[in-house]
Amino acid sequence: PVSRDHIISTNPDTDITFITGGKWTTYREMAEDVLNKVIARKGLKAGPCLTDKRPLRGGVGYHKNVPIQLVQEFGVSEETAKHLASAYGMNAFDVCKMAKPSGKAWPKFGAVLVEGYPHLECEIEYQCKNEMATTVYDMLTTRMRLAFVNREAALAVAPKVADLMAETLGWSRKEKKRQLASALEGLAVFGGPIPVKMGSELSATTVTDLRSLFAKFDIDGNGTMDIKELVQMAEALGYPFKSSDEASATFRHMDKDGTGRITENEFIAWWVHEKDDELRKKLGEQFQFSGDKLGDGSGSRGVMFG
Repeated sequence: PVSRDHIISTNPDTDITFITGGKWTTYREMAEDVLNKVIARKGLKAGPCLTDKRPLRGGVGYHKNVPIQLVQEFGVSEETAKHLASAYGMNAFDVCKMAKPSGKAWPKFGAVLVEGYPHLECEIEYQCKNEMATTVYDMLTTRMRLAFVNREAALAVAPKVADLMAETLGWSRKEKKRQLASALEGLAVFGGPIPVKMGSELSATTVTDLRSLFAKFDIDGNGTMDIKELVQMAEALGYPFKSSDEASATFRHMDKDGTGRITENEFIAWWVHEKDDELRKKLGEQFQFSGDKLGDGSGSRGVMFG
């Protein structure tokens, strides 16, 4: 299986400590590890870490019978109850309080967002009001993850999600139209967050790995990479270009539309198709998601992007 461990390194010039890799499900362990590293390096005083004793939001009072209670108290389906308990913990009760009658004999409450999946329409309102959801694209991808499971279902339900979010957040007609257009554009490349035709060509790498690598090159975090960022990051990773001409040539290979800015999808396309490019080969050797690390990596318990 592909590793998703994290590594910690310190820049010897700036003395800034970085953590790279990891995954959402271990973010608190990552935080503990990097703080322990900084505390030891700086000789700071601190008590023992308490993060593993603090429950997540919705975790206080949670027990294995929560799904059963949701079915009994709110008349939602068993599948929906399991989904809500898993996604919201004890806050699932607050979600269910927003559920509207289904108009069916069973389940009695909870209008399903899209047939065949457990998500309820009232989740949209709850997340907008309580979890800072602000875009249709975010709702269907990182929050509900429907786009990762079934792109067609996500595309089909996007207009309904836009309507529900517009009603909750008070969007104008123009904003709702913009949100929907943006979401449809983003969802169009799913099958993974890359064009479907490209997906079969990725083997050792994963979309998450490549997005993490692209984020390192995108130094200013604006979602694109210019040639200056490419040169700076190549040098920081230990692979400086031999000349400005070499850097320009590599940049042109990535910048397929000639805009002077490289997007995430262009970077992924370059990774897939330009395997003979010198920088691509060097990065492939270092970050083929084995045991290679960035920086000194001495405090790491795993690999960088694997």
